[in-house]
Parts: sequence; structure tokens; C-alpha cells
Amino acid sequence: MKVQRLDHIALYMRDRDDVADFLTSHLGFHVVDRTDRYTLVGAGGRIGKLTLFDTPSGSEPTPGVIERILIRVNDPESAAARLADVEVAGDEYRFSAPEGLPLALVPGEGEFTDYDLEGIVLRSGDPEDSAREFVEMGFAPGDEAATVRAGEYRLRLVPSTFDTAAQGMLYHLGCLVDSAGEHRKQAEEQGLEIQDFVEGPNTLAVFVRGPEGVSVEYVEHKPTFSLT
Repeated sequence: MKVQRLDHIALYMRDRDDVADFLTSHLGFHVVDRTDRYTLVGAGGRIGKLTLFDTPSGSEPTPGVIERILIRVNDPESAAARLADVEVAGDEYRFSAPEGLPLALVPGEGEFTDYDLEGIVLRSGDPEDSAREFVEMGFAPGDEAATVRAGEYRLRLVPSTFDTAAQGMLYHLGCLVDSAGEHRKQAEEQGLEIQDFVEGPNTLAVFVRGPEGVSVEYVEHKPTFSLT
């Protein structure tokens, strides 16, 4: 199993239009796509994005396993000045989007647009063990024992407990791969839980349960795929 890069972080929101409006008004994002099922928000169609889904009926999602989602910018201090209730912690400028979605601005590294995902920080009962499991699922080892990478994007795990009974905001981590079918086969061989296999007009995707109950979507773009 081998992940090319993180394509999107899928989230459950009670009012996805309200959250999308915040992200496009206060950050350098725009609505890349909107359907009856989801709203896709980011600085571009082929870099890291947030996919906002409607919360399952009757539930009130909490951050749950999400410690915070990191967004890299060229000048986080200036970008943070346009936000309210920002907490500075090291090189992170932490704040909350509507519904308590935890976000942070961090300095950008390398070549990227003005705003892009940097990655996500997840809560874990055993960060290093969870990181090893993610590596077995095709993520690359990171610079630290509790960090893995999906292309240029980072997934970091921190020790924490959280309420597993409540509906969490995190729906899945969408990762681009060469072949969804091959990843399904390899996941089955490793004894991983296959949650779903979906064929869309322009994509193939297999959903596999990972550490801390996190769902990983391995998505393959068909030749007809196009997103600007």
C-alpha cells in the first residue's frame, strides 16, 4: 500500500454553507465544487482541500479525534490578524471555525499557493503505535516517531483521550493512490476492515478503517477526472 498524497480531509458539519462561508471569507480558500452531498473548499482543486458533508441526522458532531487542522501560509502573523480569538502557541496561530472546528495557521515551507493544507493533528491513545499502523497503511514515516506523511502533507498524532460515543467531525482522510482496487486487495490481505468501495463517474475509492477508528479513503482518479 502506498499513498501518493493527502487529497482532502472530509468533515461532518451541521451547516456546511456557514463553515464554507467562513473559510472563503477569512482564509484564502474558494468553493471548488458544491453538490447535494458535499461542499469542496480549498485554494485549488489539485492541492489539499476540506470536503464538508452534512452531519448524519440527529447527531451533533464534536472535534473528537481531531486536535486541529493545520493550514500553511506565507505570512501566518498577517493572516491571523484578520481573525478573532487567535491563540499563539509556538509557530501556530490557533483559532476555531464555526461549530468549534479547530484550525491553526502555520508558516509555509516549499512551493505552494498562498493558502494550503499543511496537515492534521489527531488524538491518539498511543501515538507512536498509531503512526506505525498508518505506515502499514501506505503513509510514509515522518521525521518523528508519532508523525507520518502523505506526500507533502503531514499527519501528527498526540496523546489524548476523547469521547468516542459522540459523532466526530472527521469523516475520512482522502488519499490519492494509483489504484483503488489494488489497495482494496492489499488491505484485505493485511486483515484491515474494508468499510466501502465506491465507483463514481470520475473516481474509484475504497474506504478502510485505520487506527483510532479513522477512515482512510484511497481514491483513484479516472482519466476523465477534472477539477480546477
